[in-house]
Order: sequence, then structure tokens, then C-alpha cells
Amino acid sequence: MIGAPLVKFLRRFMRKSFAAAITLISFLLLFGTLVWIFVPNIVNQARNLASIDYNEIIKNLEEPMEDWNNWLADKGLIETLQVSEEQLQNQNELDKPGRIRTQVISVDSLLRAQGDSSHTSNVALVIEIDNGDHAIAEENPDEINESDGFIEKVRKQIKALLNPSLLPSIFGSFVGIIGDFLIAILSIFFISFFFLKEQGLFGNMIASVLPDKYEKQGMTALDESSNLLIRYFVGVFFQITIITVFVWIGLSLLGIQNALLIAFFAALMNVIPYLGPLFGAVFAVVITISSQVDVSFYDILLPRLGKVLIVFALMQLMDNFLIQPIVFGKSVKAHPLEIFIVVLVGAKLGGIPGMIIAIPSYTVLRVIGKVFFSEFKIVQSITRSL
Repeated sequence: MIGAPLVKFLRRFMRKSFAAAITLISFLLLFGTLVWIFVPNIVNQARNLASIDYNEIIKNLEEPMEDWNNWLADKGLIETLQVSEEQLQNQNELDKPGRIRTQVISVDSLLRAQGDSSHTSNVALVIEIDNGDHAIAEENPDEINESDGFIEKVRKQIKALLNPSLLPSIFGSFVGIIGDFLIAILSIFFISFFFLKEQGLFGNMIASVLPDKYEKQGMTALDESSNLLIRYFVGVFFQITIITVFVWIGLSLLGIQNALLIAFFAALMNVIPYLGPLFGAVFAVVITISSQVDVSFYDILLPRLGKVLIVFALMQLMDNFLIQPIVFGKSVKAHPLEIFIVVLVGAKLGGIPGMIIAIPSYTVLRVIGKVFFSEFKIVQSITRSL
């Protein structure tokens, strides 16, 4: 559908086979350019992540995390447990395997007779607890426990997020799916060539399975759906391009490393309604932190993170008030509240993939409703703008 306008333009000057072939070659060149630009950056970033001393990152973040923890404690939002070093040493000594621990408990419910009178006396009940000499399964020191404090939980979460031991498994999974990916790409390009060459091929396939009395309505619905979806996908393509260029230029001017990689990832994630910008911002923060290991948090790292977030905020404003009204308003012709509800339903039914395909699916369903069920009032209401 993205290639359809280009094929239509090229067919004025050449045969439809050449127009379809040039369109596919254009897509291949675009894909190859993206690979040439981003794959080296991704590989270099992966090497940097694998060579980073994550303990140093955690150490640099301990000060702001401690300040945050203290602020929450001062506001009464969390409770802190103060444990002295002597108590920690005693607890560690008692927890050694094979050591006999003696616990003294005061029991005041025993009666001891003295002469003719009875009175209550406190009796010390001594209990010995043997940790045993057998091997005790050690707990994973990086596993988050309920007893961990705020700082410890954050430290373990950061270490799990930036764990270099995950890179081999990720790389192995990537190698495992690369074959299927290449086969899928070849199949898609082969099929797309004939759909681009013969613009009415898909319509003929639909018409062959429709009853004769519904064939005219079905072709009308197909044509209207195709026109709307073509405008939508072309709009999404330009949305990705504009956001990539805007974020790349903004981060580059502010001296942020890996600006192009961050910008392109943010643009791709922005395709996911509502959650996508958040994913892109989190990725930008992680990359910025991992690229600034040995710097002061308050003096250098925090201002840079602020610059990154400012760029993302400006990008989101531009997207919400300029790009999306054009993409969604002029292509799918739906009210913003409709879009929001449709995306929520898509998220409920299919998660993130459901959110991505929710708007195109809703567009097709609206056209089908307009053509086949126009007598219903609810259909008339949601298709009034079509």
C-alpha cells in the first residue's frame, strides 16, 4: 500500500512491470541504507554494553537513589529500617552453617511453688537451633526479595536490565530467527511484486469469493478501504521519517551520543499508540546512562538526561498536535476519542501487536459497516465522516 502511489506515478512513463520492479528496488535500497546506517551502531552499542562495569553504574546511581529514598522517607511515603553494623555482624555470624544458635525466651506463664504461697516467676527457656552441616541452597544474590530495601531493589533491577550475560542468549535467538526472517522477506517481495504490478489482483480475488448480489458492494468497500489504508500507511511512513530527523538533529545539537540510533528507535516505537513514546524515552535514558559511566551524576549525567527528555517532550508535542492530526484525521477520519477506545480494545485483545493493528482494522470495519450495514444508527454515527 505504501508503494501503490509510487507505482501509479511511474506507470505514466513505463510499463507496469518496470514500475513495480523499480518500486521494490526502492524499498530494497531504503532497507539496505537503514541496515548500513544502524547495524554498525547497534553492534558497537552492544559491545559497549558488554564491556561496561555495571557495578560502577550502580555505584554512580547510589547517591541519587539514596537521596530519593530519604526524600520518600521524610514525606512518610516509605518506612526505613535502621540496622547497626554490629547487628549485621552478629546476624551473619549466627547464620553460618553448622553453628549452634541459642535463643533465650522469657516465659512468664509458669508457676513455681515456694512454701505455702504460689507466685508467678519468669523462667528462661533456652532453645538451641542447629543450622546443620548439610549443604544449604544459596539464594540468588541478584533475586529481588521482599526484605530488600529500596536501594537494594533498584540496584538489582538495574543489574538485571543491563546484565551482559543476557547478550549471548539474545544473539543466539537472533541467529536462530534470521533464516526465517530472510525467507519471509523474499516471500513478501515476491508476492508484493505481483500485487504492485496488477493493482486489481487482490480485488479480483475478493470478488471471486463474494456472492453475485454482494459483489458490487464488496468492491466498493475494498476500494474505499484501500484508499484510506494507503493514506494511513504513507502517513505513518512520513511520521517515522520526521520523528527520526527531528530527534536526531535535536540530540546531536545537544551533544548526546548515539543520537541517530536513539532517534530511529524512538520513531519506530512511536508507531505503538500511547506506550511507544514511553518505550523510546526509556531506551534513550538507558543508552545515555550506559554511555556515561565514569561521570558525576548531578554535574554531568543529570543535565544530559534532562536534555534528552526535553527533546522527547518536544517531539511528543509535535507528534500530538501536528503529525497525528494529519495522519489520523485525514487518513482514517476518526475522532480522537474513537482512536483511544479502539487502541484500548486492541491492547486488551492482542497486547502491543493489537495496539498497532487496531487503527487499520477499525478503518476497514468502518468501511464495511458503511457499505453493508448503513441502516443501523450506530454505524451511521461512526461512519459519518467517511
